[in-house]
Amino acid sequence: MDTVLNILSFAVALLFIGVIIMVHELGHYSVGRACRIKIVEFAVGFGPKIVQWVKNDIIYSIRWILLGGFTKFYGEDEELDDSLAFNRQSAGRRALTIAAGPVFNIIFAFILVVLVLGFFGDYVPTVGAVEPGSSAEAAGLQAGDVILSMNKIDMDFYMEIDSAKRASDNKVMPITVLRDGQTLSFNVPYRYYEDEDAYRIGIAIGAQRRTFGVGEALAMSFKWMYLLIRETLVALAGLFVGRGMENVVGVVGMVQQLGVAIRSSFETVLRFGVVINASLAIFNLLPLPALDGGRLVFIAIEKLFKKPVPRNVEGLIHFVGFVLFIGLFIFITYQDIVRIFG
Repeated sequence: MDTVLNILSFAVALLFIGVIIMVHELGHYSVGRACRIKIVEFAVGFGPKIVQWVKNDIIYSIRWILLGGFTKFYGEDEELDDSLAFNRQSAGRRALTIAAGPVFNIIFAFILVVLVLGFFGDYVPTVGAVEPGSSAEAAGLQAGDVILSMNKIDMDFYMEIDSAKRASDNKVMPITVLRDGQTLSFNVPYRYYEDEDAYRIGIAIGAQRRTFGVGEALAMSFKWMYLLIRETLVALAGLFVGRGMENVVGVVGMVQQLGVAIRSSFETVLRFGVVINASLAIFNLLPLPALDGGRLVFIAIEKLFKKPVPRNVEGLIHFVGFVLFIGLFIFITYQDIVRIFG
């Protein structure tokens, strides 16, 4: 029974990630059509075709590897003297079409956040425990206090704890809590723990679920998305200096984690979907060859110098970037397999 459940969870997880990637491609497709750019093919999946049909001179296909898809524009990587070709469109139309993929992922993530906050709520930080003899105990903090602000940062969501920690000066922590309906404020001095080489005030952070009304859920979803995007950018910046590499997962790792989420709860699946959508959008907007962000860089260069980079040169740069990303994909996939089956 467990084996059947694992297989079903894996299949659903694979399909869910495929849907997220297809949302990305649907952005390119829909905006491209709105800009009257000729589309050669819109494909669901990669690899050999299972089935295809033609409508309005566009090839629609379903392929064997249902993990994503692609939108192929007429004249995207070649010079064509045709008003419907991608390369003959204005820089603005091309930029809109390219940026639409990540934008659609952000919109999808926002919809999922609204569902999470509206149906399940979220968590706010609390004082989970107070260390005996600590400066927190001396200041009067108690286990069960709901943290309203820390280091002058409002705590509407649990995820804001990391921001508050980064804002610390390791001298005094201003902290405001809710206790029995009363709002209390404290200035808790940090204490240096030599054996840990760390400054702490002596509390463990807990969590308490908070629910939202419909209007409040919609309004707070904007802040939730802002915080998620900001923390994702912080994590990406850390990767470029070698921090957090052990937490990087590829498609195999995502499918495995999502499979676990599927067996856990629908709320966990929605939360996972938010993170994947936001991560995919932000990663694709990085100014690197073969990514949407890299293509936007070439459009910006064209606008700046009033002349496009030769298509063969741009194509070669994107191809090299693609090969490097394939190598990175293989490496991360290997790491995922070792981590899972290791």
